[in-house]
Order: sequence, then structure tokens, then C-alpha cells
Amino acid sequence: MTIFWTFAAFAFALGAVVGSFLNVVIYRVPAGKSVVTPGSHCPICGHAIRWYDNVPILSWALLLRARCRDCAAPIPARYALVETLTGLLTLALWFKIGWRHFQDIDLFNELAVSTLAVPFGFYFFFICLLVVVTFVDLDHYLIPHEFTFPGMAIGIAAAFALSSEHIMAPGSMGGFWPPVTPSVSIIGLLVGGLTVVVIFVLYYAIRGAEGIGGGDVTLMAVMGAWLGWPSLVFIFFAASFQGVIAAGIGHLMGGRFLKHSAEIIAEHDAAFGGEAEVVAVGEPGEQEEQGELVGGMAVPFGPFIALAGLEYFFLGEFLPAELTMSYIYGIW
Repeated sequence: MTIFWTFAAFAFALGAVVGSFLNVVIYRVPAGKSVVTPGSHCPICGHAIRWYDNVPILSWALLLRARCRDCAAPIPARYALVETLTGLLTLALWFKIGWRHFQDIDLFNELAVSTLAVPFGFYFFFICLLVVVTFVDLDHYLIPHEFTFPGMAIGIAAAFALSSEHIMAPGSMGGFWPPVTPSVSIIGLLVGGLTVVVIFVLYYAIRGAEGIGGGDVTLMAVMGAWLGWPSLVFIFFAASFQGVIAAGIGHLMGGRFLKHSAEIIAEHDAAFGGEAEVVAVGEPGEQEEQGELVGGMAVPFGPFIALAGLEYFFLGEFLPAELTMSYIYGIW
């Protein structure tokens, strides 16, 4: 088991290092900047960040104490948060894949590659995608198609690649959750996107406003591709419930973490040109009566779709079948 825990430590370190790069992606891609050049630098003074000041988590917390070495400008805790979150999710992925299989196989044969390395690689990409989408949506209230379209394609590819291996069959090597087959994945992509489109149309017809954006449609399609169409009911309702709770907490805190819908659209149009993606909370007509922080507020839906997807991926096999519709996977 010593080797198992060594790999666990490596998984966390890998996630933290990649999380550092995800910070670059989160900031630069929505702004239309290259993620390769220029290298990491302080946005205030422009000095390049030294390699020893770029160690994930540790540099921010211990070496730099959350300040630029050259100009002493504060470094947001968000950078370390993304690195830590990605590290913890990668560690959880290793436990999910490695715990039940690790003692049953020889690490240095072909079965180890198909049972551990292949699914770990695919779902590591899935986790990183959700981290990026979450923080971009929190920042800009939009989900760029540059993230979701490749996510759909790779999700379908993962279903084909993994279904050809032993790990996907329930009862084989302990099984793997969710056991997504190519047909379940493709239907999931189509149903995931179509379901949100229908909700979008109904919401607009009833309220005369856009409650869900196009990025949320493609993100639900991503979820269907990766987790299969049986996951979509759980993901949609779990995301909606948690989003409403978060919006309520935001209102109770005076709207500190929420934006007014008009502000979001103005910021988005100024920065990118286009249409912001939001879930409206509250009545716009209440604005004058109760104040701007109460009426017409908005909370991004993407982070809650991502959260619900992670909950389904990591915890779904332990939840009642009535919630996860797990009994359908064996049929398809």
C-alpha cells in the first residue's frame, strides 16, 4: 500500500501543478489571449514570475505571503484556491479509480494501463474542464464554446475508449461508475442540450427574459456525453436546488456575491461583445421598491451544473437508484 499512497501524493501534486496552468486558462482564454505567451508575470508591475515563486500553493502561502516579490501587490487567494481544488479533485479521482483496483493488478502490465491510466487520464481532463468552466462563469457569467465543444467530443471519445476496456462492465474489477457506453454517451449529449433548450424557451415564453444562457446548454450536453443521459435528471435538479440556495444566501448577505443582470450584460458586452449567460433571481420590477441588490439579481448556473456533475461522478454509486437512475445503464 506504500506505492498506493505514493501515487496518491503524486496525484495531488499533479492536480496542483495543472491547477496553476488552469489559472492561466481561466484568465486568458475569455480575454482572447494566448495561454503560452507571454510567460507568467505580475499584472501590476509586469515582472516575470521566477520559477521558485511559481510553486503551486506553497509559493503563494509561504514564499510570497500573497504578495508580488517585486512590487508587493497583493496576489488573490483565488490562485491558490484553484490549485488546491484541482489537487483535491485529482486526489479524489485517484481514490475512486485506484482504491478498488490497485491491489488486484500488476502496475507494470497492460491491464494496469487500461484499468488505471486510461480512465484516470480521461476523467482528469473532465475534472480540469469543470474547474475552468466554473471559475470563468463566476468571473464573466458566460461559458465559452472553446471549452464545451472539445469537452463534448472528448466525452464521446472517452465512452468509446473506456467501454472497450474491462473497467466499464459492472462486476468486472469491481465495476466503474458511471458505466457509460457510446450509445448512452451520444444520447446524453443530445438530450442534455435539448432539455435545457426546451427550458430556455419555456422560461422566455413565460417570463419574457432569458434565464439560461447558451453556455449552460452546451455544458449540460458535456455532462450527458461524459456521464450518460441517466445522469441528467439528477444533475439538473441538484444544480437548480443548489443554485437557488446559493442565490438565497447571497441575498441574505446583501447581494455581496451577486451581480445585477444589467451590470452583467454591460460588462460582457464591453469585454467580449455578445450575450451574457445568467439565471435571473428575483423580479426586475422589485428593483425600485427593494433596492438594486434585491431585485433583478443573477447567479451563474454553470458552477452548479459542474458541482452536480462532480457529485454524480464521485457519489452517484452510493446514492439511491431512484435518484441516479443507475438501473438504466445496464439496459443500454
